[in-house]
Amino acid sequence: MKLSYFDHIPDAVANISPRAIKQVFPNPTLINVPGKKAEPVFISTVLHGNETTSFRVLQHLQRSVATKRPERSLMVFVGNVDATERGVRRLEGQPDFNRLWASGPGKFYMIAQNVLREARRQRVFASIDIHNNTGANPIYGCINVLRAADLQLAAMFAPIGVFYLMPSTTQSIAFSRLCPSITLECGRSEDPNGIAAATRLVDAVIQMEGFDVRPPSEEALSLYQTVGRVVVDPDCTFSFGQPGADLILQEDLEGYNFRQLDAETNWARTEGASPPLRVFDEHDDDVTANFFRFHDGVISLSRAIVPSMITTDQTVIRQDCLCYFMEAI
Repeated sequence: MKLSYFDHIPDAVANISPRAIKQVFPNPTLINVPGKKAEPVFISTVLHGNETTSFRVLQHLQRSVATKRPERSLMVFVGNVDATERGVRRLEGQPDFNRLWASGPGKFYMIAQNVLREARRQRVFASIDIHNNTGANPIYGCINVLRAADLQLAAMFAPIGVFYLMPSTTQSIAFSRLCPSITLECGRSEDPNGIAAATRLVDAVIQMEGFDVRPPSEEALSLYQTVGRVVVDPDCTFSFGQPGADLILQEDLEGYNFRQLDAETNWARTEGASPPLRVFDEHDDDVTANFFRFHDGVISLSRAIVPSMITTDQTVIRQDCLCYFMEAI
């Protein structure tokens, strides 16, 4: 696998499905489209192969720039084409393409570093990384720096924003050191509302002259901060409500997303001697005791919390996490 370079978005992109992506992009690809303003908008697509909203935005961009020069240059990264062809988050043996953006060994990390180097050279104006959830969540934007410009991006996308510092190896965190940066969480793949919201934001940023020096009002943006990442012990079996597993999570757990939950809220049951759920903070320290109480086989919250990105997709849970815990800022 190598990084390819294009100077345009190929016409063929407009008429294919995400699963046919390698007909156009056999490798991860960096596309540079010159615009009237030189400093480009960076748009990151298909870092996860089963999240297709970014591909729909790429198709929109192809149609937009096919006949006219964009107001601002574009730099588009087409990421994990192998996983997109299979319709999965990542292939077995691959790293997560949204965990590559710090130093590391191997060809995948080299691709990410080459993209970063080129973005730095071109003095990128803003970065937009487009994702989907596998669970039921509202549309929201994630930022990594509490700057006025980043907050403006979040408010332009949706009335809910999340500030996070973990995982520290994401594309958005790496680019936040170069420019205002946002991750768009666009609901489930192919959700038309998510596609429309992402497309509107991308179009608006391409038209921008610059960012406001003042942050948006609290009325325009409700902001949360991620304080924990919840993972399932890799050696245990688990289910959502079905008996027979080591860990039996609440059947309706997904309905907890972006809800303020009180302490004592039941989370799961287990037959084990210790809870097979762990919570890690931004420094990757185990802070499970700060969030969960374990008594007589019942796992409940030890404090009030707001969860996000709870998913029932077992593959995603194994490859990434069960959810995140947040507090309102």
